[in-house]
Amino acid sequence: MTDVPLDVRVALMRRYGSASQSYSATYQAGLEHFGDERGFLAYKKVWGTSLVLSDPIAPAQNIRDLISRFLKDHPDAGFWYLSRPVAETLASLGFSVNPMGPETRIDLASYDFRGRHKQSFRRATSRMIRNGCVTRESTLADVGLEQVRAVSDQWRRTRTIRNHEVAFLNRPLVLDEEPDVRRFFSFDSAGRLVAFAFFDPVYADSEVVGYMHQHSRHLPEADPMVHFAIMQLAIETFQKEGRKLLYLGLSPCAQIKNDDFRVQRTYLVWRSFRVAYKSRLFNRYIYPLKGHEEHKRRFHGVPEQTYYAFNTFPSLPRVLKLLWASKLI
Repeated sequence: MTDVPLDVRVALMRRYGSASQSYSATYQAGLEHFGDERGFLAYKKVWGTSLVLSDPIAPAQNIRDLISRFLKDHPDAGFWYLSRPVAETLASLGFSVNPMGPETRIDLASYDFRGRHKQSFRRATSRMIRNGCVTRESTLADVGLEQVRAVSDQWRRTRTIRNHEVAFLNRPLVLDEEPDVRRFFSFDSAGRLVAFAFFDPVYADSEVVGYMHQHSRHLPEADPMVHFAIMQLAIETFQKEGRKLLYLGLSPCAQIKNDDFRVQRTYLVWRSFRVAYKSRLFNRYIYPLKGHEEHKRRFHGVPEQTYYAFNTFPSLPRVLKLLWASKLI
């Protein structure tokens, strides 16, 4: 039931990997996998607690049984970055459920760049063109791995976490060609790489139906508007291809005031998330929660709440285990 082979995981992901983190759950280094040909879930064990990433990758009718089998071997478990249907399944199994912040989704078929709210994109694209900047989709080999690594390293030196990649809830950057991952790059007028964005595929019935915006990085001296130009090109490219969805990622601890899992909610966890979101110290020295939400709001996409479910008290030590697994502490 453990160590699900990669080929089995990939086959399941391509059929049932409709969650934004399914690609990460399948490929992210350092995760273990529980299941078989009927479905699997990805987890990381930290000090006796099994932290599960995202929805199980399985047919809907198999998910409850897969979770039940997992809990027999891993009785102390926390499930993170869940959709509402999976959160409801866990609530019915006796788990406490708390909102953990929305994930922003863009419905590509109806999305456009018209109107006052999208003027940042139009200004960014015009400014990049005026300054001689070129943005295009390319491969790592064509751009040059050392150039990409240099941009990534310099960007990371400006972050709170400087010495390593954040993990678990975020898939660490991989500088290697990967199946169906898309990469867009911006170059200045001298041809120097100044920014990039990477997108993980999202599947349904063995087709790529959308993407997860997994990474955006730029040189510290680059025009900060460059990412809007990259995102506009990526969105327009995906639209022309007939893709359906683009996920912009999680806004942890944001917009959790109104919660429809109030009966199963644990107040102390809810309160700790709210305190972290409002805390200047947490935002400055651990993770920029407000910055993430503010950036995603500018896209005017559709927010969908995600959930954290757990079955062992006290829960706050398990939240600290998440921070450890994510390499934030």
